[in-house]
Amino acid sequence: MHVLIGCLWALAQLWLQSSALRAQGKADVLTAQVGEIAARNAVYQKRFRELLLTVSSRDLPTGWELARNLGQPVAPVLWQMLSEEQSNVDRRLVLLIAAVLAGGPGEDDRLFQLLDLRKPMLQERIMAGMLMALGPHRTRAIEEFWPRCMGPNSEPEPLLALAVRLAAARFPDALLRAPRLQGDDVGILAAAAFAGMRISPVKLKSLWQSEDRHAELFFRGALLGESWRLSIRGEVPTLLQQARDLLGLHDERYAAVRAAAILLRARAGDLDAAADRPDWRLLQLVASQPRSRHVVQAWLPSVPLARDEEPARLAVAYALYQPVAQVLKTMQEWSTQPDVRRDMAVALAFRLAGSGSTMRQPDQVGTNAVSNSPGKHDAIGMALPKVPEFAFVVWASGGKPDWSRACEDPKLAQLATLLADGRASAAVARNAWEGALWRWGSHPGIGPWQQERLLIRDLLLVGSKRGGGKYQSHIRPELLYVANGLDRSDTFFSIAVDLYEFLQAPVEPVPAEYRLP
Repeated sequence: MHVLIGCLWALAQLWLQSSALRAQGKADVLTAQVGEIAARNAVYQKRFRELLLTVSSRDLPTGWELARNLGQPVAPVLWQMLSEEQSNVDRRLVLLIAAVLAGGPGEDDRLFQLLDLRKPMLQERIMAGMLMALGPHRTRAIEEFWPRCMGPNSEPEPLLALAVRLAAARFPDALLRAPRLQGDDVGILAAAAFAGMRISPVKLKSLWQSEDRHAELFFRGALLGESWRLSIRGEVPTLLQQARDLLGLHDERYAAVRAAAILLRARAGDLDAAADRPDWRLLQLVASQPRSRHVVQAWLPSVPLARDEEPARLAVAYALYQPVAQVLKTMQEWSTQPDVRRDMAVALAFRLAGSGSTMRQPDQVGTNAVSNSPGKHDAIGMALPKVPEFAFVVWASGGKPDWSRACEDPKLAQLATLLADGRASAAVARNAWEGALWRWGSHPGIGPWQQERLLIRDLLLVGSKRGGGKYQSHIRPELLYVANGLDRSDTFFSIAVDLYEFLQAPVEPVPAEYRLP
């Protein structure tokens, strides 16, 4: 944190210095793009070199976090540092990651300019694919996506082919000129199914009937890909029967397959509320889909489920989907866990602010008058003194909040001040509340987000020595799926695992495809 504060202070100082330097006819502090730091700025190059490149002080998570927090203004610095690295692939990889994290999806053009060159090494191309696959859905198509990602090699290594297919799922129109599938590598077929690429009917029939230990990768890729396209593009699902059949498998090795299956069925509204309630892990995925609201209402209890390791997720769903009066009545029963009550309050405020509350004047506020209507609600007069965030619920209902207790979360504390002063709208508040649920890990969209990332992890990283030991240590190394292309001990995997771990924690903004309605 001290490092970040120091760098932000330096950024402000550099901005002030730039005004004076421009007045003197100098232009080496900022580039032509307003707000960007000059690519050769020594202050930032020095700090990033210490965190990302210098062995004695190397701290990849801190360096990547600094790049992401400072954002696009420092992207030119990192791309310049990358261009100055010649042949050390490890150094190039960590800089490439930092540059992409700083720029975000807005840096896609710069990334593809790098891929257009012949010199990017195999590891760099694979890392680029992994970064795109782990990123959000793009709204802009990329011309010549396949040849630019694959490079000059007419027969790319399987690991690269796999990574690029995973990345293709994130780009519109990427499949228009997709290469024909060749071979029987189940990982590449799983990635192709995730991306929505065409697979021959004969091959598909064989895959769906396969009992190979790695067939579960294909099942997950196909189900998650169709679920993703249903969510993003509204494509009609064709795999619901396969999802129903796979959901009935109880073999432990199919746990991730069951998750993918119930997610597709929940997104398609294909679940029956009269059926037996699934365990809390699967119920979290059902609760992420508004089309299955009626099922969630039937299955959610008023208290945390036994053995639920993440009760805040279902508590948020409870606050979003059950009748408001019922949520208020049972809120005290969740009160043994402060974080859960906090998350419930924020979720309920988000719901009320978007449902057209009556927004009564303070002198009209009742004591406990709350409507069960899914549309408008009367002002709420009750209070939960130990839950400062409950003031948001009162405000969203049109009541008179007690702003005397500050929220521990700095962003929500700032929002409370703005709302108390009448300087924030309901739209602004809802965006802040949803962002809080996302970074706390209780947002319903976290479930689908995690399932897609686990597929990427299991296809790209588990087969490596470090990945296999970290993620599936209970399976003998020779039984893990491995995509050929790099040696299992290649240092690429060490950096890639570090990247995957770094990106495990959800950060704002909430990707559009996972946002609450």
